[in-house]
Amino acid sequence: MFETYNPYSSYNQYYGYNQQPRQAAPMYKPTPSVLQGKVVDSLDVVKATDIPYDGSVSYFPLTDSSAIITKQLQPDGTTKVIIYKPDVGGIDTTPKYITEADFDEKIKDINSKDLKELKDDVKALKRRLEDITDDIRYKKEK
Repeated sequence: MFETYNPYSSYNQYYGYNQQPRQAAPMYKPTPSVLQGKVVDSLDVVKATDIPYDGSVSYFPLTDSSAIITKQLQPDGTTKVIIYKPDVGGIDTTPKYITEADFDEKIKDINSKDLKELKDDVKALKRRLEDITDDIRYKKEK
C-alpha cells in the first residue's frame, strides 16, 4: 500500500506523468531600425545611387552638413528626391571678423556719443529729483 519513491518511474504522484521540460518560447527581439543610405558629396551622387525596391526611404546626408537628401522609389517606378535644409531663420551664420582698429574705433564712438547723451540724461534726472525733493520739503514746512 505504501509506495516507495522510484526516481526512474515515469509517474509522478503530484503532477501525473513526468513531462519533458519545455523550452521557453523565444522572446520577441525587435530588430534595430537601421537607416538606409550613406554620406555623399553632392546631389549627383544621390541620383546615381541605387535604392531598395521595397519603397523604403534612403537617407543621404551631405558631407558639409548643409542638407539631408532622401530618395524613395514610387509605385509608378519613378524616384522621389527631397532635399531638407536647416532653417536658420534668416540669420546669416557666416562668421564676421573685425580688426583691432575697427573694434577700438567702435568703442570710442560708444564712449563719445552715447555716453555724452547718457550723462546729459542723468544730469537732467538729478535736477528733476532735486526739484521734487525741494517741493516736498516746502510743502512740509507750510
